[in-house]
Amino acid sequence: MKLARFSASTAAALLLGLTTVIGPGAADSYAASDVPLPIAHFAHLVVDAAHGHLFISGGAGTDGILVTDLDGGNPTTISGEPGATGLALSDDGSALYAALPDQDAIAAISTDNLTESARYGTGADTRPDSLAVAGGTLWFGYGTAGAGGIGSVDRAGTVSLRQDSGSWAARPVLATTPTPSGVLAAAVQTGDTSAFVTYRAEGGALTRQAAKALPVPDLTDFAVTADGQHLAVSSWERASDHRYRTSDLEVDGRFAMPVGASAVAVAPDGTVAGGAGPYGFQAFPETGEGLYSEQDYGYPRPLAAHGLAWAPDGNRLYAVSVDASGGTPMLRTVRDPETAPVRLHGSSTTTPLAPGEAYSFRAGFDSSLSLSAGESMMPGTVRITRYDDADPDGVIIPNPTSTPAHGSADFFGSYYVAGTAPLTGPLSFHVDYSGSGHYAPAGQTFDIPVAKYAPTMTLTAPSAGDRAAPMTVTGRLTWPHAHVTTGAVHVVKTDLAHPSGYSLGTVAVAADGSFALHDTPQVGGANTYAFTYDGGTSYLPVTASAKVQVSRTTPSLSVTTDAKSYHSGAAVKVTAHLGTTYNSRLVTLYAQPAGTSRTQLKSGKVDAHGNLVAYYKITRNTVFSAAFGGDHRYAPRTVTTGATLTPTVRTDTQYPLSTIRIGSTTYQVFYKSEVDMGFSIQVTPRQPGGCTSVYLEHYYSGAWHKVTSQSCVPLYGNGWYGYDRALKLFTNNDHYRVRAHYTPPAKGAQTGSVWSKWTYLTVRPGSPS
Repeated sequence: MKLARFSASTAAALLLGLTTVIGPGAADSYAASDVPLPIAHFAHLVVDAAHGHLFISGGAGTDGILVTDLDGGNPTTISGEPGATGLALSDDGSALYAALPDQDAIAAISTDNLTESARYGTGADTRPDSLAVAGGTLWFGYGTAGAGGIGSVDRAGTVSLRQDSGSWAARPVLATTPTPSGVLAAAVQTGDTSAFVTYRAEGGALTRQAAKALPVPDLTDFAVTADGQHLAVSSWERASDHRYRTSDLEVDGRFAMPVGASAVAVAPDGTVAGGAGPYGFQAFPETGEGLYSEQDYGYPRPLAAHGLAWAPDGNRLYAVSVDASGGTPMLRTVRDPETAPVRLHGSSTTTPLAPGEAYSFRAGFDSSLSLSAGESMMPGTVRITRYDDADPDGVIIPNPTSTPAHGSADFFGSYYVAGTAPLTGPLSFHVDYSGSGHYAPAGQTFDIPVAKYAPTMTLTAPSAGDRAAPMTVTGRLTWPHAHVTTGAVHVVKTDLAHPSGYSLGTVAVAADGSFALHDTPQVGGANTYAFTYDGGTSYLPVTASAKVQVSRTTPSLSVTTDAKSYHSGAAVKVTAHLGTTYNSRLVTLYAQPAGTSRTQLKSGKVDAHGNLVAYYKITRNTVFSAAFGGDHRYAPRTVTTGATLTPTVRTDTQYPLSTIRIGSTTYQVFYKSEVDMGFSIQVTPRQPGGCTSVYLEHYYSGAWHKVTSQSCVPLYGNGWYGYDRALKLFTNNDHYRVRAHYTPPAKGAQTGSVWSKWTYLTVRPGSPS
């Protein structure tokens, strides 16, 4: 099963207890602290649990071996052991072996009295370093850069070199199982790879099992698994979870986690501790998924090379860190490192949750360690206790329903309980997990929000309807899940007769949240229905409204004037006539002169004949309107009519010398000696953009005929226009007539057009006598 491992922030929260209550055993495992070691440098660490000691060597420049209790306290020094590096305990734990490279020797120290009991010379320039006890014999790696080998010290104290028939490019690093066995492994870095050899150690001799170059370019440490079957190799550049089989050094499966820099150690029960990046380390099972515990030093304190060691019972893991220069070593003790933290999470699967609603509460797990193969539930027991106002001290919920782990949504299985939310007060659940095996116990209280919320209300109504005809407005209340049947829907109607609204009572709500209102509106116009669900005991109120336009009869309405055309300043009589209505007889009269806004002339009830009369002094073209505002059964209506202002036209001729009547018509008499005939026109009122046209006609053959015209010329600034025509163009003694036409602007005309009267004239030859 693939593990959804914690993020760094989640892991930190777990370790600090921020998101869960961790049982006593688990809490101790994360109460790690760093103890400064009173040595300048670090080389190797050995745990002697039987005698309650930690042995720590410091390498070159030191004069002894540091000894502390199992907590790193009460330090003392075994002096006289200059430059001690590699350390190893004898199979029976009675002796501590210490490599002294600068002395070309190995010291044997009694673990009872902490004094040197023997020293074994290994030969000039052998510089022994790495030590391991396998097959009852002490083995050591020796040599210098360019040449190395494996030597031994037997029970009699006899030192032998070149115990391996092969050759080594440098002093090899040795490793064996955490408990006595005949398995031995050796390795040396050789450029981008490292040369590994595995042996069977028996009777003081080594038998090669396998030799191979592995892709490890930065070898600092490696370890043999508890069963002697595999190697775990530490690397920063190529951190890997490969398990290398000791029989042939081929990859044989994988560890639960990659083994990083700069140290690795295996507990007697098979648990592996290895670097996790340069600044931390982890404890994890040899196989499977995930890890038990993780520690982080943080920049710039890396884990020291060979800086991990297990207590034999696996209850403690020791780690040494150093500063960036490799000095100021500090010891960290991790208790219960094989216990994985467990984080509980719980939530209601019913959200939002209102008082009285049914809920389903789910409690689940997260852990850095995945379930073992074949497991589908987190091992151990779970107890869920419910707290509410009815049970403030809590009541244990029996037999919660378990759901096995499945897919990527639930890696550890979960537990469900169902019930009904309290009508008042809070709701919470306390989940207790017993812990089991490598999983720590945990407990957590989860507060489940219980609060009234508003359902969604939707309405469906016709947009329009007929007055006095039945109609229906339907609605539906929608909840996000199964709901409590409670509360009622109240309806208030607003119309023209009831602007403040009046109650239509309540409507029944069906189990599916639907409801319907049947109404026969008697008032036309906008009928607004406001529906309010009161929420009952469990929900918040919610309101929605629907508007229906109810039909109204179109009333008979007219507006007239006493004439269609007026001269400026004339009084216009405006009459509105209203036909049958229901409960309003109010009409308003308006006038809107051309180019201006509408103004009210009069507003009031029509008389017994249905008329409303107003007077208006006209100064330009005007539109008159009558407006009825509507009533409960008749619709609003507005009608209009127009009145035209007819300008006054004044004409004059220059310069007739006399007049003569021909029949009933007076003619102006001109003589050709006067040269020109003048005809002047004045328009009142005039409008910029207006123009005048002049038409001259000649009478002959029994009819008037057009002689000439001057079309649409502007008036002068004073409103006059003068027209001249040479008298020589007129036929002697014939009859002529002339008149003008005023045309207002095509756009925005404020008056109508108008013709002047005809002016009749005749032209005599010569001069008057």
